[in-house]
Amino acid sequence: MTDVFRAPARALVSLGTNTVRLLVVRMDPDGPCELEHRAVGTRLGEGLGDRGMLASAAIERTSNAITDFVDCAREYGAEIRCIATSAVRRAQNVAEFRDHVRALTDAPLEVLSGSDEARLGFLGATSSRTGDERIGVIDIGGGSTECAVGRPQSFENAVSLEIGTVRMIERHPALVGNDGSPAARRAAQVAADEARSTLASVTSLRDVDLLLGVAGTPLTLGAIGWGSDVEKVRGKSLDRGMIGVTLDCLLACSLEERKALPGMIAERADVLAAGAILLDACCEAFGRDSLTLESDDLLLGAILEEASVKSA
Repeated sequence: MTDVFRAPARALVSLGTNTVRLLVVRMDPDGPCELEHRAVGTRLGEGLGDRGMLASAAIERTSNAITDFVDCAREYGAEIRCIATSAVRRAQNVAEFRDHVRALTDAPLEVLSGSDEARLGFLGATSSRTGDERIGVIDIGGGSTECAVGRPQSFENAVSLEIGTVRMIERHPALVGNDGSPAARRAAQVAADEARSTLASVTSLRDVDLLLGVAGTPLTLGAIGWGSDVEKVRGKSLDRGMIGVTLDCLLACSLEERKALPGMIAERADVLAAGAILLDACCEAFGRDSLTLESDDLLLGAILEEASVKSA
């Protein structure tokens, strides 16, 4: 075994409404060193709004991803932690799901509140930054959207709102990209009005010097805008004009055409138009015409906070 495999490592499995993710880091003296970062779309929250229950098929897809991620984490000898966000905190069968995840991971499932999700997302997104600038962070998920503000190493405030990409396409299925019909543009206008109304409270977080967009939605929009890869757009600026152009392209495409776009992650093709609508509404609420793309987010924030608590 190499020194990397013998070094202390921490693994975090995050169960989102749309995506299950894994982050494995080694806690070096000068900060975390990323060893593994994976994501797979399992759509855990599929149909949750109609039933109030996590569906058996969604649980099975998610369980398969968890099992793969646990195997990966154990190869590093990593201590495993498992968290869940919007879909699980809304589900009526959360107790049974907790027991199921515990059996798969041998770790308790922590269901984050919206405020904790926002705070940890801010911590991760700003962890490598210094100085005194006031920073806003936007994190658009499948089931909820979190917006937070503060300064490096100093979280101030946040709002967590029950609006997300999966929930939006379930209310407005024409956004999915089935036929590229005019119905998609009509649905987009209605969805945009809903987003602006729901996100109105974000205006209380205005007056930031820098706005960051984290996680899959902004990174994928940036990758499509530059015909690049999501792993190569960190630090780039994404403005509302580019968001609008990309949204127009998505609305004109069928689902299969979307999947073929350079930079697209196929598992996000059906929800990305909804994500563009939400991201634009967030920028508007913050009073900003652009944001900077950031790949560090909730997962890193949760690991950093846990490490800080254990070292105190």
